Amino acid sequence: MKISIITVTLNSEETIRDTLNSVISQTYKNIEHIIVDGGSNDGTVGILKKYNYNKSKFFIKKNFGIYKSINFGIKNSSGDYVCILNSDDIFQSNDIIKNLVKIFKKDKKINIFLGNVAYFKNSDYYKISRFYSCLGFKTWKMKLGLMPPHPGSFIKRKIYLNNGLYNENFKIAADFELFLRLFVIKKINFKLINKTIVRMRSGGISGKNLKSYWISTIEILKSFQLNRLSSNILFIIMRIPAKINQLFFYNTQKINQNFRLFNFNFENNFYQRNSFKIIKRIEKIPFKENFILSGMNLAFLGYFANGEVFPKKILFHWPDGIWLKNHLDINKIPGRDIIKNIKIPDNINKILVLGNLSDHSKKFLEKKFKLKVINKSLPFGPIKKILRKRINLDKKMLTLITLPTPKQEKLAYYLSKKNSHFKIICIGASVAIASGEEKIVPHFLRNYEFLWRLRNDFLRRSKRIIETFFYYIKGKYINKIFENIRFIKID
Repeated sequence: MKISIITVTLNSEETIRDTLNSVISQTYKNIEHIIVDGGSNDGTVGILKKYNYNKSKFFIKKNFGIYKSINFGIKNSSGDYVCILNSDDIFQSNDIIKNLVKIFKKDKKINIFLGNVAYFKNSDYYKISRFYSCLGFKTWKMKLGLMPPHPGSFIKRKIYLNNGLYNENFKIAADFELFLRLFVIKKINFKLINKTIVRMRSGGISGKNLKSYWISTIEILKSFQLNRLSSNILFIIMRIPAKINQLFFYNTQKINQNFRLFNFNFENNFYQRNSFKIIKRIEKIPFKENFILSGMNLAFLGYFANGEVFPKKILFHWPDGIWLKNHLDINKIPGRDIIKNIKIPDNINKILVLGNLSDHSKKFLEKKFKLKVINKSLPFGPIKKILRKRINLDKKMLTLITLPTPKQEKLAYYLSKKNSHFKIICIGASVAIASGEEKIVPHFLRNYEFLWRLRNDFLRRSKRIIETFFYYIKGKYINKIFENIRFIKID
């Protein structure tokens, strides 16, 4: 069974890589990907020309509207089923088409399959902002302007060819008119599948503003007129409550259970430059390669927003604070758990600790890991002063840096440039906590460890919290620096 995926692009350089990677990553291989560009004048065409997926077809059709482009794609497709994957959308998982094909083969008489769609903002793939379920859809609801999620539909190609394509005179609601024609007029059979099929970025053409909402309302009303069906504009306007329900009544954890982000097979360097990789489990620390591991918390996010730290190919993070929840649905791992639960490979024979390390903590590390522990103190003062110190690393050494953020990351970046082999963990004060030298944070403050630490050195720590909070808020809401940064789980 062959599946045709149709993607229409127009100035999509910020998002098209995600869509392409999501298609390449599908484990079901009997796929063709048809891409129709409407005349992009940004970098979209350049990206598409590098897309060497051997089952893709790329067409440039300047001044084609979205629905004319989709129709062109359908006419040039050859699959048994067609799905429309927008240029800023991704599939729910790499196995989703494989799993759907199994359902299609069991229900060969069904002409249209409808699934669920989840929405996310910018590049926060895991943060659901809206959930559009197909469940509860009934044909009669279309008279109220309600329809199932179009991006979650798989339609037999012959249904398009026998019953007509999308109305190219519509700007927004041609999908509604198509469904009205297929379900109400033609009585084409369909099946609802309670699976999330696609993740869409919020802010599509139909939901941008009140103007687009009004245009879609007028086009929905026109759909009834074209198909000689009666309707009422008041009924159509009253579809708002159903849309509002999609913003609140969903379970993010349940939706994310089967979500697997695509592989970075295409334009890998782009993702390395613009992504923070978050390990979900301590055993995922990449000891087989050079790496820097750092806690992702308010301090790191704030100093990133201020331009003092940045993503790197070799940089990984563990989720070390509640502020990461603004970008990624993942539970906190306290830094002390890294020390307590880490399994150091046999090829590591010593630990180098850069920064403060008491005799008590040194003995703790020696006893726990049964390795030689070397401590090199660092000068107090600005990072430039610290970087003057000569430090040599080797491939049999694990390095722990006990400085605060961003000094420890800046030192780690510097060491990674000066040494061929490095395995560095920016651990801060977590060694002292793991050894019992400092009191463990009470459980009720688990996600707000920075508040617990205010009991010591209150003025300096308060200044630091206020500073990083200001940087983060300014970066997120004013400079919007996080909009094109991807937070990626390493499962």
